[in-house]
Amino acid sequence: MIKTINAGPYIEVQGGYASSQYVNMSSNNPASGQVRFNGTNMEVYDGNMWTQIQMNYPTVGLNGTAVSALEWAQKKMNEEAKIKEIAATNITVADALARYEEAQEQLKMVLTLTDVE
Repeated sequence: MIKTINAGPYIEVQGGYASSQYVNMSSNNPASGQVRFNGTNMEVYDGNMWTQIQMNYPTVGLNGTAVSALEWAQKKMNEEAKIKEIAATNITVADALARYEEAQEQLKMVLTLTDVE
C-alpha cells in the first residue's frame, strides 16, 4: 500500500494511485486495525473480518530532461577521456588541449571581472 508519492524536479511517478484502507477503530474490539500477511497478500482486520489491502505498483524514475542531461554529461565525459588518451601519445593534440584549457581559464577570468549584477 502506498499512501502517496510526490514527484520533484527531474523525477516522475507513473502508475499507482493514492489508497487508504478505512478501519472503524472500535473500543469493543481492540484487535481492529491489526495488519498481517496472508501468503502474498497484506490484510487488515476491521473488527469483523480480514480484508485485503489494495496494493499498487507505481514506477519512479527520471524525467526526460534529467535523462537528456545525464546522457549529455556521459557523452562529454567520454569525449574528454578520449582526447586525454590521444593527448598522452600525440604532442600536437596535447599542445592543442593545453591551449584550449588555458583559453577556458582566461574566459572564466574575463567573465568574473565583467560580472555585473
